[in-house]
Amino acid sequence: MRNLSLRLRSFAAALLVLVVFIPLAALTLESAFTSSLSQSMLQQLRVQNLTLISEFEMSEDQPSMPEQLFNDQLNIPGSGLYAFIKINDRLVWRSLSSLNWHVMPEFTPPQIGKERFDENYLLLEPYFLFAYTAEFDSGGKFVPVSFYILQDKSAYNTEEQGFINTLWRWLSLIALVLLALMIVSLNAALWPINRLIKQIKQAESGHIQHISQTYPPELEKLKRSINHLLAAEQQQRSRYKNSLSDLAHSLKTPLAVLSGNSALPEDAKEPINQIDVQIQRQLKRAVAGTATAWEQAVEITPVLTKLINAMHKVHAQKQLQIELQTNENKGYFYGDSTDLMELLGNVLDNACKAAKDNVRASVQTQQNFVQIDIEDDGPGIPKEKRQLLLTRGIRLDSYQEGQGIGMAVVADLVDAYQGTLIVEDSELGGARISLRFSIKRPD
Repeated sequence: MRNLSLRLRSFAAALLVLVVFIPLAALTLESAFTSSLSQSMLQQLRVQNLTLISEFEMSEDQPSMPEQLFNDQLNIPGSGLYAFIKINDRLVWRSLSSLNWHVMPEFTPPQIGKERFDENYLLLEPYFLFAYTAEFDSGGKFVPVSFYILQDKSAYNTEEQGFINTLWRWLSLIALVLLALMIVSLNAALWPINRLIKQIKQAESGHIQHISQTYPPELEKLKRSINHLLAAEQQQRSRYKNSLSDLAHSLKTPLAVLSGNSALPEDAKEPINQIDVQIQRQLKRAVAGTATAWEQAVEITPVLTKLINAMHKVHAQKQLQIELQTNENKGYFYGDSTDLMELLGNVLDNACKAAKDNVRASVQTQQNFVQIDIEDDGPGIPKEKRQLLLTRGIRLDSYQEGQGIGMAVVADLVDAYQGTLIVEDSELGGARISLRFSIKRPD
């Protein structure tokens, strides 16, 4: 239950209410209808019983009933409505409708002036039974006479079942309509939240720098907090970079003074130069990939194009053929544009230094990552030295002109951005350096 989404929880709660409400509503309406129908039957049988009493007479101590009764149903055999009269538990009359009855039912007479109503009087089939006992004058004394009305329940059951079927059919339809409305209303209620989540993911992937859309009052405070967090993070990153730049500048000047001091021994100049290089390298590592999930996406192809144009000028004497290959999907680097320039610049410069005639750069965008390949037709990198290139802090001098610090910076930057550095043989004959970085896709 803890891992269920808010949408699923809301839907489950609403569905539970619906599942409980519909059966309860059906049972309540069914009970109310059945009770109403039973009361209607009671009133109907009571009227028929009063009609029967009005037609009954005692003549010379003998009961008398007309041949044709006012209620035609009692005159038709098997009509479903039957009447019986008993005096002192002795059957003295029965309606023509019971003409086909071979066994007479046994009745328990109610007390004088009392009525009895039975909703499920069982014979061969269930019947409604209404009975009433009245007193009639017979030769100067009162004789209790019991009147019984039996009503076949088949018509009642048919009507009741028809109502139940119709009720459940309509309630099922109402439930489906309510379910559809519930889904629509739930989506409408959660739509602003989904929109906010989408913008947060876009900000996380670097496609937007702040959340700008308008939201309901309940979410506006959250939006302002997130925008404040984004702004604070960007300011903190900017201050961090500026502080490191100030540190580099403050250290660079004293080192430059020391390097230019004629009184400085020759064996001290090389360590000072190494200190300067290491300061620049460590500052670059500290800035690269600093903990931020809100970095702007940088398109890779334009950066490569600028670097290739620069390499044509830097290595003009070699007259290199530098080719750039890309696929239809644009590749993006989710980090600092300066870091990307440093990465690609070092690798491309080393490839141009090693190449004889050809250098090839390519960008491939896959589902979960983007890969940048830079190849040359130079002597390549021996296999026994490739692992050294992947080891942090290890200087690699593979080319005659050297690229140890540059490739060390590349390895550090790739590690800072949690990427992958792959060294392989190239189809051109030299080395292929592959840089692979994860893609943060906006939803």
